[in-house]
Amino acid sequence: MYFVGIDLAWSKKNGSGITVLKEENNKANFVSGIVLYSDDEIINYINKIVGKENCLVAIDAPLVVPNQKGRRIAEELVGKYFRKYNAGCHPSNRERFLQWSDTIRGETLVQRFERVGFEHNPIIKEKEQSRKIFEVFPHPSMVVLFSLDKVIPYKAKPKRNFEFRCEAFRKYQNHLKNLQDLNLPEEIAHKEIDKLNLKSLKDYEDLLDSIFCAYVAYYVWKTPQKCEIFGNMKEGYILTPVFDSMKIEISQEKKQRKLDYGLKSFK
Repeated sequence: MYFVGIDLAWSKKNGSGITVLKEENNKANFVSGIVLYSDDEIINYINKIVGKENCLVAIDAPLVVPNQKGRRIAEELVGKYFRKYNAGCHPSNRERFLQWSDTIRGETLVQRFERVGFEHNPIIKEKEQSRKIFEVFPHPSMVVLFSLDKVIPYKAKPKRNFEFRCEAFRKYQNHLKNLQDLNLPEEIAHKEIDKLNLKSLKDYEDLLDSIFCAYVAYYVWKTPQKCEIFGNMKEGYILTPVFDSMKIEISQEKKQRKLDYGLKSFK
């Protein structure tokens, strides 16, 4: 079983990190990773490695964006449960994305995957053998899987200088290395951050994020009962691991909002 993570850039002018993991001996083992630009490159690369084998593809990008303005219910709910960890989402809407491209890239990429035999469906059964694609968002997943009080501040933002970000990336590396069921090569897990230039650092960031997305796909496959779908296919969704302590409140919210997170929402 393969697991692919895609840290999808909003525009094809920017690089997207792609990682392929393979499950063997109850571990997610690194197969390959790369930064690519076009949708053709992404699809061809995954086809070359995965072929027609069973595979889950986790994409860090909105894949269903029906709203012209504002935010999706997915962002609202992720914000409600993860804002205190600084892990809320930026709003997703068509007006915003179409400033960068003439299409919603995630929606277009989903269509490309469907043509090569993948199903767009975030409902995953434990260790199922299938070919599916679904949307994830790394920040809340990191909070849960790394047991964080706040997200790791490795992204480029004002007042974060190179030294600050290098230290944050070292924390990111250490958390990935501490995942007992993830095997990464030394050249990735022990990359000397302070020797990278800004372009190389951005590529490394995209690669790490795609590794983490691929691991989320593996984690969902292994323990779907520890994950939740915030939203639905009609209004947009995000699949993420959650803390056990959140489960009861999330279940109550589903009933209160009359949101069907199950298969009926995806027809």
